[in-house]
Amino acid sequence: MARNLITGDIHSEYGRLIAVLEKAGFNEQEDTLYSVGDFCDRGTEAMQTLRFLKGLKAFKPVIGNHDILLQKWFFTEIAEWSWKLYMGGDRTLEDFARYELTREERIEYGQWLRRMPFVRVEERYIIAHGGIPHNRTMADLIRYQEFVRPPVFNQFGPDDAPAGTRDYDLSAAGSKADAWKDPMFSFIPPFETDKTIFIGHTPTIDGRPFFSKEYHLVNLDTGAGSGGPLTLMDMDTFEFWQA
Repeated sequence: MARNLITGDIHSEYGRLIAVLEKAGFNEQEDTLYSVGDFCDRGTEAMQTLRFLKGLKAFKPVIGNHDILLQKWFFTEIAEWSWKLYMGGDRTLEDFARYELTREERIEYGQWLRRMPFVRVEERYIIAHGGIPHNRTMADLIRYQEFVRPPVFNQFGPDDAPAGTRDYDLSAAGSKADAWKDPMFSFIPPFETDKTIFIGHTPTIDGRPFFSKEYHLVNLDTGAGSGGPLTLMDMDTFEFWQA
C-alpha cells in the first residue's frame, strides 16, 4: 500500500537517510517522500544526498533556509560568508569540490531547488520548513506555495515566508522553550486548520519528534545536523523511524 512519508532536516547525512528509509521499508515505486527542507550543510555527504533526492520518482519537498543559500551558489558560485561560517556551508562546498560539476549541472540543480515551494498545502497536510508566520491565513499559505523565486534570492521569502521563522514551534512548546526568553520571540496562537502541520528548522530538545495537538503540529527536526538522529515519519499514522 502506498504511503506518504516525510523526513526531517537531512543536513547532508546521506548514510542516515538511506538507513532510515530502509528501516521504514521505503518503496520508491509506490511511496511518496516529502521533506521539510534543509538537505545540505553541516554533514559531509551533500552531493550524494542531492543526487539521491533529485532522482526519486515521487519527491515533494519544501525549501529550507539553507537550501535558499545553496540555490544562490548553484546559479552564481557566490557563497555567503555567513552560510560558510555559521551554517555549515563550508562542509557542503568542501564536498562539492570532490566532484567535477559542469556549469550546466549546477544550473540544473539550482532550477530544481528553485521549483521547491515555501509551503505545501494539501488535503490533509501543511508542510513548511520553519512554521506558520505571524497573522497568516490559509490564503497567505497558498500565496507562499505559488510564489516563484528568482535564481538569486537573498531573503527567507515574501513577507517573511515560512523558511526561517521559529515562533510557531516555540509558541506550541510553551514555557518549555528556552527561546521564549529571546526578546525577538513573539507568541503565535494556533493556526485554524484541521490539517497536520509538518515542520523542521528548530531541533527538538530530546532527539524525538515534537507533537502539539493544540497547534496541529509535528516538528521533525531531531538534530541530524548536530549529532542527533534523522527522523522519517508516516504522515497518516505518525509512526516514525530514526537513524
